[in-house]
Amino acid sequence: MTSEEKTAYKNKSHTKGHEKKHSKFHQKSHKDPPGFVDDIEMNHETSVPRENDPFAPRGGKALLWQNINMTLKGKDGVEDRHLLKDVWGGVPQKQTTAIMGPSGAGKTSLLNILAGRAKSRGALSVESDIRLNNYQVDPTDISVRKNIAFVAQDDSLMVTQTPREAIYFSAKLRLPKSTKEEEILNLVDSMLEELGLSHCADTIVGGPLLKGISGGERKRTSVGVELVTKPSMVFLDEPTSGLDSYSAVQLCNVLRKVANAGASVLFTIHQPASEIFNAFDNIILMNKGRVMYQGSVDVVPEFFKERGQKIPKNYNPADWIMHVAQAVDLDQLDADGFFPKDTRVLGEPLRSGIDKKKNFGLSMTRRTISSGHGDDSSKTISFDAAVVEQGILSNNGSFERVSVMTQTRMMFVREFKNLKRDKGALVGRLGFTTAIATLIGVVFWKVGELPRDVPMNLNSQFGALTMVLMAGMMGTAQPALLTFPQERPVFLREYSTNHYSVVSYFLSRLTIEVLVTALQCFLLVLVSFLMVGLQSNFMFFFINTYALAMVSTALAVMLGCSVEDPKLATQMMPLVFIPQLLLAGFFISPTLIPAWLRWLRWAFSLTYVMRLGVLEEFSDCQGEKASMACDGLINSIEADSDESWWYWLTLAVLFVVFRLLALFILRRKATKFL
Repeated sequence: MTSEEKTAYKNKSHTKGHEKKHSKFHQKSHKDPPGFVDDIEMNHETSVPRENDPFAPRGGKALLWQNINMTLKGKDGVEDRHLLKDVWGGVPQKQTTAIMGPSGAGKTSLLNILAGRAKSRGALSVESDIRLNNYQVDPTDISVRKNIAFVAQDDSLMVTQTPREAIYFSAKLRLPKSTKEEEILNLVDSMLEELGLSHCADTIVGGPLLKGISGGERKRTSVGVELVTKPSMVFLDEPTSGLDSYSAVQLCNVLRKVANAGASVLFTIHQPASEIFNAFDNIILMNKGRVMYQGSVDVVPEFFKERGQKIPKNYNPADWIMHVAQAVDLDQLDADGFFPKDTRVLGEPLRSGIDKKKNFGLSMTRRTISSGHGDDSSKTISFDAAVVEQGILSNNGSFERVSVMTQTRMMFVREFKNLKRDKGALVGRLGFTTAIATLIGVVFWKVGELPRDVPMNLNSQFGALTMVLMAGMMGTAQPALLTFPQERPVFLREYSTNHYSVVSYFLSRLTIEVLVTALQCFLLVLVSFLMVGLQSNFMFFFINTYALAMVSTALAVMLGCSVEDPKLATQMMPLVFIPQLLLAGFFISPTLIPAWLRWLRWAFSLTYVMRLGVLEEFSDCQGEKASMACDGLINSIEADSDESWWYWLTLAVLFVVFRLLALFILRRKATKFL
């Protein structure tokens, strides 16, 4: 027996053991019709959780929905297009539910609506009645989204993190503060082993420009990041996409164990192998935005046989139902009874005087939901508030979380490791700065030591000062402008799943920018100052350039937080640089700028930094003729030595204002919608 077969056998045995232990939670009746509510069952038992086991029993949540419609409104007389129409269903606890269907059937649209990743916007209209434990909720609300472990089809991981670090980062920030470090480490090790990632646990994830683990290993890491917190609800979009058959089976075994532990597992899948298909508890078959079939996998053969589409012998059921959905005309399928109506009687949603964000509809009364399936029976599901509260409150974020300082510290450590491991980006940034400084030094070689009574020499010295400040502004603002648009997918995933607060993310990014920008400015000033031969104090020149760089990065970060596409961020770079260059006063005297536009210069840091630099460099010129020339230069840009303190104060205010605006924009975008 090969090592892979041994591992598969071990996983299979473990899975069977779990299934046997919790068999009463997912027994399926072959007699029941494909009504979904019939399968939902509340667990009234409690058990002591195993802290080190990612598949320890947990309280689950029952998700039901009805009347979900997604419509794209037509323009210029074109009819509206129904992407989803009267979709209904539910996700039982302790079971796995797969959403299947041809391309364009509405699988991902349905999953995104349930996970709060889609809502009405522009021409797109979304209507839904979604209930969590029979409490009507809005999944787009950030407080609801944070309770759903969502694994997107596109992996959004830090490329310089290892699978071990990524899973540990998620566990440390999302598990209760009382969880011991040893328990977290053991939990991470268990998750790595279950996902088959032990052999690559300490290899970086990698990306397009940085070699790392394989695509399948990256996908399993994304799953592990969500499962390590022992969630009660798990949504996955095409989790087996890009995986080989063995890895796909291994991942499905993990999802089965999560369901056995008490979670509700819902995922989309395109066309699974028969082994994977038969491992599902339930499927939702979508076709042209409608529910073609919904219910137990065991009922699929009988359901299709009764409607004249018997599954051929030795044929993969998944392949057959997909063939029927695409090959048979939609009207014929409708006539054959393939699109069942929702006959459930959900009744009024639960209401509670308790804060819904904390309890998600927990009520101190007992309510029932009736299913209208069947001619002689009406099954009900009872939601006992006392039992539900005991099993669920621990999963919705009511426990004490790690502090903001801990979040900031962990994110700073991650960012620092990112700098160390992605050496190409850091070396390129510092190398570019050194090259520009050297070029400036070569062009303006020792012009600072020339006598200033010659106008050409004075203009050259002013030009050298201007070029150094411009290089400091552009070289630091450009990377800052691109940072958030590039990290946006990772940030939104982590924020929406309750990893950290916006403030923590912002503080960690600011700390890294302070250090890197200081190093970048030091190299720029050191090389250019010595080669040009400027006469001002070196430390003052460094602080002045550093102040310009920090305010410019603050403005760049504010603009970067307002856009989503890195390409758009690149196109916005002129907005950071050009207005400052035009209005700062060294290309044209401020008195010649139109009065209605002249006031804008007070909003740009380059105006104040240029005045401070000119005052420091040219306020003490030797010789009467040189002194008159220097005074003329100072007056031309309207600099005043008595107002130096005002220039420094304004720079500080601009830095704070731009940073606070960036924080406001980032928070608004993060909480508004993914």
